[in-house]
Amino acid sequence: MTPPRPTDDLAAAFRDHWLRHFAPAAPGRLVLGVSGGIDSMTLLALLARERAGGPDVEVVAAHFDHGVRGPAGAEDGRFVEAVGAVWGTRVERGAGDASARAREGGRGPMAAARELRYEFLREVAEDEDAWAIATAHQRDDRVETVLFRITRGASIDGLGGPRAIDEWRGTPVIRPLLPFSRAAIAEWAGRADVPFREDPSNVDSRYPRSRLRHEVLPLLRELNPRIDAAIVRLSDLASMDAAYLRAETDALLDRASISRGEREWELDASALAHAPEALLRRAIIAAWSWGALEHTPPPAAAWVEGVVEFLRGGRGGHVPAPGGGEIQRRGPAIVVRRATDSKIEDGEEPAE
Repeated sequence: MTPPRPTDDLAAAFRDHWLRHFAPAAPGRLVLGVSGGIDSMTLLALLARERAGGPDVEVVAAHFDHGVRGPAGAEDGRFVEAVGAVWGTRVERGAGDASARAREGGRGPMAAARELRYEFLREVAEDEDAWAIATAHQRDDRVETVLFRITRGASIDGLGGPRAIDEWRGTPVIRPLLPFSRAAIAEWAGRADVPFREDPSNVDSRYPRSRLRHEVLPLLRELNPRIDAAIVRLSDLASMDAAYLRAETDALLDRASISRGEREWELDASALAHAPEALLRRAIIAAWSWGALEHTPPPAAAWVEGVVEFLRGGRGGHVPAPGGGEIQRRGPAIVVRRATDSKIEDGEEPAE
């Protein structure tokens, strides 16, 4: 994706960037995730107030309260509603309990909050028959995400960071502010009188991302004043390599696939065992994802390594999969068995 043309006017640069990469083929609704912070309120101002996306884009703002900020979360929602009314934009609100989701799914609260938010945005997009979801991630978010993932041992896929054009469970997701820096957004928002609310967690050193933003990145910028551009470059290269590897992995699974039903996916064991390890690891994760229950956290690297050894070793038996299901050897085939929801298996209706 080509970067925006240089200009001192963020609105003009955004309009040019939007027309080149995001303009819809026909008039339609766009669901915009709006937290009330400066980035999402700026994107709302550009698309709804300034009409920088053109007349064919009807914006529906969607605000989700994760339940982690107490009364302030509800105040954020009322604030977004009030601004939406002034700007002639309909606002949909939702709420959830990120802490409870984190406990249930065995994952961190930030990951649980993100999952709940995207579930809500997807529901609104379906109800509105929207052509996409838009979020306000910007360039600094991308830099911080890549660095944060490096500290956790990210794969090449993780180094790609958030993508400008993506999808979430089949629903298109766009991030039109991704090339623009936090400073450029703040400068334009100040000149354009964009109202917004501050989230105290953004400057709270108890949160790892906040420490990275305010302590680690300033040190890196002393070592290399162009560190942000270098990390974006790394992320771009990783994204291209990861896209190629995903395509090769899909081709491997197509070649190896013998049959796939509702509960079992049968694959040629020899085709998998002789695949390059870079593709085999991705194929294992793809097969696990097909068989896992929704909301199951991704498998640990040690489990993937164990499955690689199982497939390469040629021995019989089976490997239990995280969250249920299993991978087993059946003659010359590898069979991926889907996890089952015990409540549904017992004849109960799933919760609405």
